Amino acid sequence: MSGHSSDSMDSVAAVLGVTMDNPDRSIIRKDVLNMVWPYTLENVLHFAVGIVSTAMVGRLGATALATVGLSMRVVSWVWVLSQAVTVGATVLVARAVGGQQREQAAHAAAQALFLMVFLGLALAATFYFFAESIIGIFPGESGLLSEGTKYLRIVAWGIPFTGISMTVGAVLRGSGDTKTPMYIAVVVNIVNIVLGYLLIFGNLGFPRLGLEGGAIAVVSAQGVGCLAALVVLFLGKTLPISLQTLRNINVSLMRSMLSIGIPASAESAFWQAATFILTMLIVSLGTVSMAAHQVGLTVEGLSYMPAGALGVAATAFVGQSLGARRPHLSERYMREVLRWAMALCAITTITLVAIPKALLRLLTTDTAVIDLGAYYLILMGLAQFPQILAWVFNGALRGAGDTKSPMYFAGVGIWLVRLPLAFFFGQYLGMGILGVWWAMLVDILVRFGLSFWRYRQGKWKEAT
Repeated sequence: MSGHSSDSMDSVAAVLGVTMDNPDRSIIRKDVLNMVWPYTLENVLHFAVGIVSTAMVGRLGATALATVGLSMRVVSWVWVLSQAVTVGATVLVARAVGGQQREQAAHAAAQALFLMVFLGLALAATFYFFAESIIGIFPGESGLLSEGTKYLRIVAWGIPFTGISMTVGAVLRGSGDTKTPMYIAVVVNIVNIVLGYLLIFGNLGFPRLGLEGGAIAVVSAQGVGCLAALVVLFLGKTLPISLQTLRNINVSLMRSMLSIGIPASAESAFWQAATFILTMLIVSLGTVSMAAHQVGLTVEGLSYMPAGALGVAATAFVGQSLGARRPHLSERYMREVLRWAMALCAITTITLVAIPKALLRLLTTDTAVIDLGAYYLILMGLAQFPQILAWVFNGALRGAGDTKSPMYFAGVGIWLVRLPLAFFFGQYLGMGILGVWWAMLVDILVRFGLSFWRYRQGKWKEAT
């Protein structure tokens, strides 16, 4: 943490343009890059925890890969529900910082921590005690479901750690500090790699625990990351938060935070619920289909990292600009964010379409899984432009406080397009897993059209 003072300076720089009446484009570009690249690297490193685990587990076979995919599909609900807190925290902190009210920002951060601790413990208990019933929802082979139950019961212990880390990261990014969460991600990644290497394969005298070892490694890394995040929040200088700040519970502020965050959480819940149903369909298509879907998602997820960063940048800078009563600046920041989004789309599209099998070989040696997964990467490569740009447009809407529109668009796309088409293409037309993937592509196109339409209306710039 020795470099934290310099991070605080970067935190100020990240909102420099928002505090000026008419900043040059060079300042806006610098602000955007200072926000995007650390958050991108942080997400890449966080995602690397899953990548490394998947790569190691992939050496154990298709069943092991499918087990991780099944269990993590359940745990992904933690991220969904946590958005009710983290999105609201980012918006409220960003607005307070944009209005030069750092004490208010610290108070919002404290309320976010209260909410997340309660939510994290409740989810951990639910997934641990009801793991068998939850995994049993899926119509998979008995061995797959048994292993999935064991894996879920272990990773459930890391849920509170993950929730707290996500909350601290959201608070820091809302205040403009994106580098500190990145440093924490480095530590988490190193811990996971080392422990995974030792416990999955039994290296250097450690017991060979296989899948269970991978789960223990992930939870341990999450615990270290949580501790580091709390140290940074309370001992750092990004926000004036202390133990005294935590003593003041403000139900009204919590309600405001949730009113902003719950629609975003509901949007993700639409997606997760549909994905849950899709996973049931995919599992019924066989272990190879499930394994191919899992490794395809993992590889494609690398493109989400910078895309997610651009969406967060749109949320933060729109929120800060409107908080500072400078709506014209929100437009200028969005133009810059969209330029970088277009460049990213070009890179990810070419990569996924051109070398899908080479990417999949990094995670598994199963040729059947690689051959099938390549189709997924090619289709999702074609979806990069509409998917990434929709995230940016939705990020701007959330920064202005309009979190309901993205929620409605997700509901329409997923429940009225993705699910019906997946069953129609996959089962009725007999296309199998390829039908599911084509349905996903159509859904992405529909949601992009809706998000673009709402953004172009321009009403988000009138938020106060």
